[in-house]
Amino acid sequence: MSTDTRRNTGTGTARGSGDPADAPRSDRAPAGASGTLRAALLVARVRTAARAGDLDEALRLLRAAETRDARSMGERREVLDLFARVHAQRGELDAAATYWRRLQLLHPDDPAATAGLTRIARLTADGPRASLARHRTRTAVVAAVCAIAVAATGTVALTGDEEPGRTGTEAAAPTERQIEDRVRQELETARENARAEEAARRGEAARDLAETLRSPGIRPQVRGRSVEVAFAEGVFSEGAELTAEGAARLATLGGRLTGLKAGITVHGHAATVPDAPRRGGSVLALWRALIAARELSTASGKPLTAFTTASADQRNAPYASAARNRTVTVVITPHQ
Repeated sequence: MSTDTRRNTGTGTARGSGDPADAPRSDRAPAGASGTLRAALLVARVRTAARAGDLDEALRLLRAAETRDARSMGERREVLDLFARVHAQRGELDAAATYWRRLQLLHPDDPAATAGLTRIARLTADGPRASLARHRTRTAVVAAVCAIAVAATGTVALTGDEEPGRTGTEAAAPTERQIEDRVRQELETARENARAEEAARRGEAARDLAETLRSPGIRPQVRGRSVEVAFAEGVFSEGAELTAEGAARLATLGGRLTGLKAGITVHGHAATVPDAPRRGGSVLALWRALIAARELSTASGKPLTAFTTASADQRNAPYASAARNRTVTVVITPHQ
């Protein structure tokens, strides 16, 4: 078979069953990317239940969140404060004091914990004056002073008496829907960032590989996350017989593929000759791909099934010269 046809870079036939192309990773947001927003969503739900008078549901939501993520939720300022306020509204002042003390241990200057513990101390003090104060103010202090409000930033604020660092404007809280939208936006942003970082890593790996493969007569070029290798001169004579230089070039490339984890596709090309098909690939181009894959397999120690072979489309010939198009190109996609 001595008649050359022209090359192609399209898809071909006779594929090997070799290493699969690197499967894309599933998108994952970085760990902890939405922790603050999850806490804000919890606060919004608890606030809604408490304002509806369902303090049992408010406490259930808090305990469920603490059970699922004890370490994270148990150290969040707004969650500890919210636990204390719900217990205070339920009349469980000892439990409220416990949570405010935990908050003080983590944040000694927290104004909400200081104010809450001060009020509880007034309510539980001994003596006739304290007794009268308890009688007059217990319900008002617990229900009004310790009422729950959530700032737009997701922090918890007290209403009623003024407290250091807290203002009435903080009572404007985001709705649960708004917070859920923020969670989704944050997660999508995190996914986009992760995809961009992954693309950058793959591009860097491809550039490193291209430098490793570069050699006299071997021309690697980065194509996205892959490296396409072309040869400076045709590696075949007319037909499917390798030239001595072509065999040497393939042996050099194969040696540099040893131990590399990658998907490898060999595209065969053919020179353009009169009356030959101008597209669709050719048997000669496919045969050249198979011969080149055999040479690369021998030099690299990889099984022949590690290579996919295809006839390139004539329109995608790498060169204008007929002699140089008696060749193959090798596309290598590193596995991550």
